[in-house]
Amino acid sequence: MEREWSETGADASKPHHFEARIKTTCHNDAVILRTSLMVDKELNPTKVHRSIEIDEEDDTLLVIKLDATEVRLMRPAISTLMDLAEAASKAIEAFAH
Repeated sequence: MEREWSETGADASKPHHFEARIKTTCHNDAVILRTSLMVDKELNPTKVHRSIEIDEEDDTLLVIKLDATEVRLMRPAISTLMDLAEAASKAIEAFAH
């Protein structure tokens, strides 16, 4: 699974943005990864908004977006989410294939 990071966003109340695109081997792996990451809710939902979707054009691509009111809240949100994505990706590779 490949990762690509970039900054994007449009919500004025949450000026700090993060986007990660995780390429999986197939659509089913993207669904499993998305489902795994959606289990835990965001700790500060009024200050950090998280979106995890499968790309419409490439159904093997998982798109993760975070928007935050403060940059200090962004780092732990990204770190936690990427750690969970890595663990779930390893589990998918070990057990789904």
